Amino acid sequence: MDSERSKKQTKQPIWLYALLGLLAIGLVVMLVRNGNMKTNLQELEAEKEMQRIDFQAEVDSLMKVHNELKESYGELSQELAEKDSIIQADAVEIKKLLDSQWDYNYVKKKLAQLQNISQRYVRQMDSLYTVNRELVAENERIREEFQAERRQNTNLTRQKDELANKVNQAAYLKLYNYTAQAVRFRGGDKETETDRANRAERIRVDFTVGANDLVQPGSKVFYIRIADPTKAIISKGSGDEYSFKSNGETLQFTEKVRVNYDGNETAVRAYYTHPSDREMRPGTYFIDVYEQGGKLVGQTSINLK
Repeated sequence: MDSERSKKQTKQPIWLYALLGLLAIGLVVMLVRNGNMKTNLQELEAEKEMQRIDFQAEVDSLMKVHNELKESYGELSQELAEKDSIIQADAVEIKKLLDSQWDYNYVKKKLAQLQNISQRYVRQMDSLYTVNRELVAENERIREEFQAERRQNTNLTRQKDELANKVNQAAYLKLYNYTAQAVRFRGGDKETETDRANRAERIRVDFTVGANDLVQPGSKVFYIRIADPTKAIISKGSGDEYSFKSNGETLQFTEKVRVNYDGNETAVRAYYTHPSDREMRPGTYFIDVYEQGGKLVGQTSINLK
């Protein structure tokens, strides 16, 4: 009996050892699994951090391109200010999400939306730029055409003015055979030329009005101005009836002669009669002739001793 009791006592520790062994194995397995889980979690966290960095880099890159584009287009970008504000707001939102607990799919969706609206912004900016460039080209073309038209009009105006000037110049009456002579009278109306101041009674002025088809035929007036040796203009009076206009200036005349002009050469003779109660001064007398428009058309002089 003692032998059998001894056998039973020796068998009991074997089962106990087996159970303890199983427990030890299970513990090891649990420790291994926990270690693997911890490793997996670390790997997931590292992968998520890499994804966050990638998302952040993608947002930064997109916004850098967007801002450079906006700056390059200058004032044109102001026309899409609303879309620009949406892009800026979406970028800020994504950055805030990435700085907190974030969902991969949600952030990816928001980033896709940001990329989409940014691409539409680029297309619209390109479209605006194209339209603006076409408008600038059209404006430049119109400006060049306007400048060309203005140059042409300027040339035409200049040609017209030149032609009008030529016509006006051609329309003036021209004088030929222009002479002046002091004379005295003997035996009634018989006149004798003289160069003596004390004998001269009149100054005779002769000239020929040239033929001109551009001048309207009719009565034409010529003003004769005689300056004595002291340069004083000889005139019958100082009133308006003894004056005429020339280049905006009022001039006194000595004699006025009216000619019936028919467009052909016309000989004209006019006299200035010196007052009989005094002699003419010795010296040089300057004689100018003006047509009725005030244009000087003839000049000469005589010298009396």
